[in-house]
Amino acid sequence: MKTLKDRLTINVLIVSVLFFVVLIGLNIHYFNRFGQDFVKTRLEHDIDSLLAALEPDAATGELTLDESRLNPIFLQPYSGHYFRITTDGRTYLSQSQWDYQIPSHHHRLGTIDLHLIPGPEKQTLLLLEGSYRKEGKDVWITVTEDYSPILDNLKQLGLLIGILGTVMILVLGLLQRWMVVRGLAPLTEAQRDLQRLDQGDVALLREDVPAEIRPLVREINQLLILADNRIKRSSTAIGNLAHSLKTPLAFLEHVLGKAKAPVSARDKEELHQALADIQYQLNSELRKARIIGAPTRGKRIPVGEQLAPLIDMLRKVYAEKALDFTVHIDEGAMFPGDSHDLMELMGNLLDNACKWARKTIALDIHQTDERLTIELCDDGPGGEGDVFDLLQKRGVRRDESGEGHGLGLSIVREIIDLYQADIDFSRAATGRDGLKITIRFSFAPTDKK
Repeated sequence: MKTLKDRLTINVLIVSVLFFVVLIGLNIHYFNRFGQDFVKTRLEHDIDSLLAALEPDAATGELTLDESRLNPIFLQPYSGHYFRITTDGRTYLSQSQWDYQIPSHHHRLGTIDLHLIPGPEKQTLLLLEGSYRKEGKDVWITVTEDYSPILDNLKQLGLLIGILGTVMILVLGLLQRWMVVRGLAPLTEAQRDLQRLDQGDVALLREDVPAEIRPLVREINQLLILADNRIKRSSTAIGNLAHSLKTPLAFLEHVLGKAKAPVSARDKEELHQALADIQYQLNSELRKARIIGAPTRGKRIPVGEQLAPLIDMLRKVYAEKALDFTVHIDEGAMFPGDSHDLMELMGNLLDNACKWARKTIALDIHQTDERLTIELCDDGPGGEGDVFDLLQKRGVRRDESGEGHGLGLSIVREIIDLYQADIDFSRAATGRDGLKITIRFSFAPTDKK
């Protein structure tokens, strides 16, 4: 595959060649027209002098040619200046023709004709033929002039312009190649950054690049940040799962280690409880993965379209609780980020709300030009002020949140921090119990429509 430098160079060379070919053609055409107009003027003067040399015979009244009044050039053999005069059935030819015969092109009286014809001695003649009336007689006069010197000069001019054009094309090609290499230097540097990124020397690409490729570099950096955060969240989720399974697994190992001793009824009960805890943790993680679904990448995500399937899924998952969902989402509300992040954030929050709600869950999402606000309320146990303070802290693990909503706080907190959003926990306004979560996403200038 050709590089971008090669493509630009070839395109410039093609345009340059076409330009100079057209330029050469126009120059030759223009100078040829100029030469023909110049020679035509001289031929018209020759016709005027020949008409003046035609005088009526005193005895017969017929027009005769007074050769003493002819230009000497018409007497020189093969001079390139020839004439033929036809009147009253008589034809006068110039001595310069010798045995050459000018082709006859009779046409209507009062008109003239100009064209190139082959002549003797490898000459190219420019012929001017006209018809006139003099002394009541019809007169046809044809005059020629050797046009070969002008054609030779035009050929030399075309060759000279062609050589100069070739030199100019080569110079322009080298200059353009240098300019392309210099202009694409930021792309070369970006390529080196990608190599350093691949080798682990840098975490992100530098954004001090030309404005044309800056959006691409920023998009790549955004993808790198999103991928890194997803890996971190996955690691956190795996750590949480491992931490929550450590205690029941340790108990199972302890009970099974007493192989020779009979298993008491209490041990059996505790074994069943440990297995139930393991099953619960596994089902919880699988449910979250099913709720979040497959990720899609986009700049602005329609919130209503994304959350409708999520809420339907939660209704089915928690069908035994017969929860009453009150949902209001502004038409056209858009999330300024990745759909995976939106679904993981809302999946964690809604899943925990469903887990702890008694009967009612209210979701209100509204958008202004400056921000997207998400408010989620439930009628669950809620908490006191110290619980809310704990929920606000960064880096709190879900198993450290104690009694209450048991949010996937590490994942939620990472998403909030990634988008530089604000999150508040407070008591729901509907009663003494219940939790209200408010999240505000601010739009960057590039996120606005």
